[in-house]
Amino acid sequence: MKLYKILSFIISIVVLSAWTFKLNQPSVFRGAASGNMSEEFAAYGLDDTIMIGVGIFKVSLAIVLLIGAFKFPKLIKPAALGIALFMVGAVYFHISIGDGILPTLPAASMLLCCLVLVLNPKGIGYPKG
Repeated sequence: MKLYKILSFIISIVVLSAWTFKLNQPSVFRGAASGNMSEEFAAYGLDDTIMIGVGIFKVSLAIVLLIGAFKFPKLIKPAALGIALFMVGAVYFHISIGDGILPTLPAASMLLCCLVLVLNPKGIGYPKG
């Protein structure tokens, strides 16, 4: 399997996991040691309306990224760019409240993976065109 498909799959699964069945579960990766996504957004000074909007966009982009990886490769870059922008925001919010490396690491890793897809370096097997 090509690296661009693997990265797309990993990013999609991580995003979908965080925004579906792990939404209301505690995690060592939550900012401000929050117990769920709503508490985490509140720690950043954001309300549930913003959380829901972010979730809808991130889940939608993750699905588009999966479709791109396995059917329509032209969808990969725009979806990865959208997720990357959200990850920039996530890293910013983690840093802004003084989170350590552990809560910040997943967002930073997802940002890096998305940038690899967007910048399309040689060797990831991205289809030409």
